Parts: sequence; structure tokens; C-alpha cells
Amino acid sequence: MFRLPCKSIVIGSSVRASSVHSFLENPSILSCLRYISSVNTDDDIKEHSFTVSYLMNKCGFSLKSALEVSKQVHFETPDKPDSVLAVFKNYGFSKSQILNLVRRRPPVLLSRPNTTLLPKLEFFQSKGFSSHDVIKIISSYPWVLMYSLENKLVPAFDFLENLLQSDAVVIIVIMRSPRILNSNVENMARIVDVLQDNGVPKKNIALLIRCQPSIMISNLLNFKKLIEEVTLMGFHPSKSQFVSAITVLRSMSGSTWEKKLTVYRRWGLSEEEILTAFVKFPMFMRKSAEKIAASMDLFVNKLGWESSYLAKNPTCSSYSLEKRLIPRALVLQFLVSKGLVEKSFRSLAFFNTPEDKFRRIFIDHHAESTQILKFYREKLNHSSVVNSSTF
Repeated sequence: MFRLPCKSIVIGSSVRASSVHSFLENPSILSCLRYISSVNTDDDIKEHSFTVSYLMNKCGFSLKSALEVSKQVHFETPDKPDSVLAVFKNYGFSKSQILNLVRRRPPVLLSRPNTTLLPKLEFFQSKGFSSHDVIKIISSYPWVLMYSLENKLVPAFDFLENLLQSDAVVIIVIMRSPRILNSNVENMARIVDVLQDNGVPKKNIALLIRCQPSIMISNLLNFKKLIEEVTLMGFHPSKSQFVSAITVLRSMSGSTWEKKLTVYRRWGLSEEEILTAFVKFPMFMRKSAEKIAASMDLFVNKLGWESSYLAKNPTCSSYSLEKRLIPRALVLQFLVSKGLVEKSFRSLAFFNTPEDKFRRIFIDHHAESTQILKFYREKLNHSSVVNSSTF
């Protein structure tokens, strides 16, 4: 029998009633008692006693979790689980990574190191993954260890390698979405066929898979509907915006899309203006509804720009509000207040220009450049706490 994490208790005249009352009110003890009382028989605990003890002592499981897991995994000696833990330790996994892996996927303790674990680790490294890459993949998605090397991992990697024509890109794709290794090759081929049949160039298919690997495990019928929707919106399959629109639309539900449309409408944009901006620059609809509202407030209310101007020039919407848009908007207001720039000034370049060129073009040529640059750097340094209320 298992011993509860408490001292033995003798109920008798020598024990005060208050002590018994205190014991019975202890939540953790009562929890253990309730759980153990739910187990069918003492024989159930005895049968898995070594497994439960091992999970608690070696893997950090609670009693309750250990009892639950012991229904999935069972061993009577430490030889197999010890050999599994040793493989991960020798490969470079930290103790916390190993314990987290076992907690998320307990059956891994029943793996055969020489025939199931090591061949998979060696396969990843043979394809160019670093040890750090492999550890990151397995830690984030331990189910990959359960996939068949011959029937899943090798065919999936070979298919992606043939499609993307670069081991380095395949590594990036798998790092972003390890689940792709569980995808049936025939299903992935059908996704690619749909894209090619609709006129998407191979280079743009590769771009789509690199940006959003999960596209390869899409439901085929739903994916076909998405392609039709993007086409009807006015996107041309031969353009990169077509695949960008796919990634944006896949990232949100219909209700979220409607919520973003509502925000833009509140700022005076028509349905046609919003769709035109989206077709020109799909990232126009990528930000959350809250970020969209804050960006429109910044440009329309704080800077006095027209919402229609922003719809015709939608690229500004892709930049971070805190790290790019607000600091530069503050500089623009500073320049206007000093009479260095007209209040009617409108320029996408003021927000689109890379950092080094921005300072050279918009700051350095002013006589007050030192003061302006100091002001700008202060706003950048405080970008983590800058928001629209700064104005």
C-alpha cells in the first residue's frame, strides 16, 4: 500500500479532538483520500506500485497523476524507463525538458531506445537539424517521437524537400510546425495540386508553405473554398498577395473578419475601400481589431490624416504601433510644432523608411537635429510603455 504524505494517526483517548479536526480539514490530505478511495481495489494500486513510485520519484508526478498515468504505462523494473531517460540526457535535453516531455507524453518511457528513439534523432541530424533544433521540436511537440520513421517522417521530409528544393527551408518549415511530419503525403500533394490548378506559381507555393506550414494539413474541401473566396475578392493567383491573403484569412474566423470590418467602417471607410486596401496589401487585415482601432485613432485623430488616405496607402498597418508608429508620430508632431514641417504633411515614407535612412532623411538635415534625435531616442527607449494616451 502507498503511504499518505502525513504521519500515522491513532484515534484514541490520547489524541485530542482538535488534532483530528485539523487533519480532516487539510485540503491536500482530503484530496489524496478522496482520490485513493475512488480506485477500485487495493490490488489496482499494488499492481502498479512500482510504476507509480517511479513516476513520482524520477519524473516528478503527483500521486494522483502517477496513478492516472500508470493506467497507460506499466513497468516492473527501472531498466527500460531509465534507458529512455538516459538517451534524452545524453542527447542534451535538460532535466526540466525531459520531465516536461514525459509528463506530456508518458508512453515515451516504453520506447525502445535503439530501435525507435535513436534512429529518429539520427534521422533529424542527418537532414541538417542541429541538436538544439531537435530538442526544440521534441520539447514543443513530443508526439513526433510516436510517428513511424519509415511511414511518416522520411516520406514527409522527402516530399517537402522535393517541393521546396532546399533542406534549409524544410528545416524552417518543420521547426515552425512539427505536426506537418504527421501529414499524409497524398494529402499534401492534393493541397499543392489545388494551388497549381488555380495558377499559383511554384515559388509562391513554397512561400506559402514557409510562412504557414500548417496549410499542408488543411481539410481539402475547406481549402478549396478558401481558394475560391480569395479569387472572388480580386486576388490574382500569380501574385504573392494571393498567398498572403490565404495566410491572413486562415488566421481568423468569419466573426473576427466581420469585427475588423466594423472597426474600419467606424472610421468612415466603405466596404469597397476596405476590400481594395486588403487586395493591395493583405496585412491591412492582419492586426487585431483593437490594434486597428488604435492605429486609426493615431493617424486620424492625433495626426489629422484622412482615413481614405490610409486605405489607399495601407502598408503602414503592418508596423508595430508601439515600436514604430507612435514614436515616429510623436517626432512628426514635434517637427510640426517647431514649424519644420507643414501640418498638411502626408508621407508614407515617414513611417515606412528603415531606421538608419529615416534618421538621415527626416532628422539629420535639420539644424535642430540633435534635439530631434534625442527626443526620438527617448520615445524609442520607452516604446514598451508608449501608447496612444502619450499624445
